[in-house]
Amino acid sequence: MLKSIITKKGILSLLIVLGSVASTMAADVIRMMVKEDRASCTGVAPMNCLQVKYKNSKNWELFYSEIQGFKHQEGYRYTLSVIRTKRKNVPADASAYTYKLKKVIKKEKIAVKPSSGKDPLMAIANQKWTLSKINGQGVSSDRAFIKLDDKGNKFNGSGGCNGIFGSFTYNPKTKSLSFGNIASTMMACADEKLNKLETDFTKALGDQTFRLETSGTTLTLYKGKIKALEFRTEANNTNDIWNFIGKNRWKLIQMDGVTQENSPVTISFNLTDRRFSGNSGCNNYFGTYEAGSSTIDFGPAASTRRACMDATLTELERKFLNILGSKSFRFDVADQTLNLYQKDRLVLMFGITK
Repeated sequence: MLKSIITKKGILSLLIVLGSVASTMAADVIRMMVKEDRASCTGVAPMNCLQVKYKNSKNWELFYSEIQGFKHQEGYRYTLSVIRTKRKNVPADASAYTYKLKKVIKKEKIAVKPSSGKDPLMAIANQKWTLSKINGQGVSSDRAFIKLDDKGNKFNGSGGCNGIFGSFTYNPKTKSLSFGNIASTMMACADEKLNKLETDFTKALGDQTFRLETSGTTLTLYKGKIKALEFRTEANNTNDIWNFIGKNRWKLIQMDGVTQENSPVTISFNLTDRRFSGNSGCNNYFGTYEAGSSTIDFGPAASTRRACMDATLTELERKFLNILGSKSFRFDVADQTLNLYQKDRLVLMFGITK
């Protein structure tokens, strides 16, 4: 009897040890160097990739995934300790690994060379520049933007609700950009947040002179040493990305950092009607959304009322709909995954499914 108990305990302990070893083998810690600027690349669609070096790398390599918990700041070169975990049930054409930041070992400021030899104004002219920060504060909407016409020294864009336009002058010696008074359409703005954004943006921009810096896909307007206004441009084509998102059906593979194996949760997007729909575990759900080049705002999610006998699926459905409904996210598409972020934290990851 005692021998039997000991044997059972021994087997149980061995299984625990083996399970621990298997778990350890699934993840490893690697060191990566991340370059100070991103580079244009093409995964499922044109996008901007991190550039990395591994222990034995001689040249910079394009990195098509994202590193969870790591926020890349252009102009800084990083040495990172990263937890690399092998995925189970890898989505079609997705990376075989997920990456999570363990520690920033080193952060070094590096001067970023302009993307071309052109004058800074020529490098930014005739492009749409979406407002990303005002005085260091992030802008959640992508409705505010400007375009500069280098030939007529005119600009136009949107303050958030209304169209804006005016003139500017540029001094190539000092790389200074001076905006005149801003005129705008007079449409009433029912959204209080957009109304405030428009007021803050036009006040910060109009009748002001800035020092101009640009690098790749970022544009910064300085007042002295202060970054007064920061903009981004999309190296990728927004329509191409949304066409890719819309033509596919997406399956939940990670939620709040937890891998969802064999998840029944799906989502699809109807680009014409701006509607989303899918299965949340037990029920079908649906609603409307508004989308930009890098943001998506979900309206309330309505669903069918079918009883769910599986407690695990009930909890999965409750949590998923709670995260998704009436929320705003930043998104990107990488390695055929659709990733939704809140405050730079990855909260939902979907992979392509049939």
